[in-house]
Amino acid sequence: MRHWRELRAGLIALAIGLGLLDGCPLPRNGTERKIADQRLGRTVAGAVAELEGVRTWLLRPVQPAADLFGLRQRWKLFAGAARDRYRMTIEVRAAGAAPWQLVYRSHDAAHDFRDAQITYRRVRGAWNPNTTYGARGGYPIFAGWIADRLFARDPRAYEVRVQMERITIGPHGGYHGTGAPAYTLLVTRDQRAALRRPKP
Repeated sequence: MRHWRELRAGLIALAIGLGLLDGCPLPRNGTERKIADQRLGRTVAGAVAELEGVRTWLLRPVQPAADLFGLRQRWKLFAGAARDRYRMTIEVRAAGAAPWQLVYRSHDAAHDFRDAQITYRRVRGAWNPNTTYGARGGYPIFAGWIADRLFARDPRAYEVRVQMERITIGPHGGYHGTGAPAYTLLVTRDQRAALRRPKP
């Protein structure tokens, strides 16, 4: 116990040093190296690659323990964001077999009905699906709210469809659609009118 303080201080210093070494933001894979080449130029990127080699060599003795316990100090901004996401569409149609008319699609300037309100962060929190838990509890309320605005705008509108399309975010931004619909909600004018009727 006489040397416990020194040993504990040494272990803490070692843990801090290894954390700093592991957390140093150097490129680790081919994609990150390619970006470094483009942004920094080959000379600087080459020096960065050398530093990455030195870091890998220094961390090699503790790598098995880090892999076993999942110890990492590499953080990325929005590292938890999933690549599988959703893109909302809102359509409206008149009664009968009328065709659906697209009035809103995320990031589509040609179909941007109430875009500023829909994408406002507090409203988005009601409809934006969670990739783990699915549709939000406020999603049906949001669908009713947007349907009321569409019914007020067009007296011929009878039915509103709010749904999500599954999309995949690319590794460097952008996305591609899958065409797979999810979380489809249909709201009719009669349903909304029934909610507004006074109860006897």
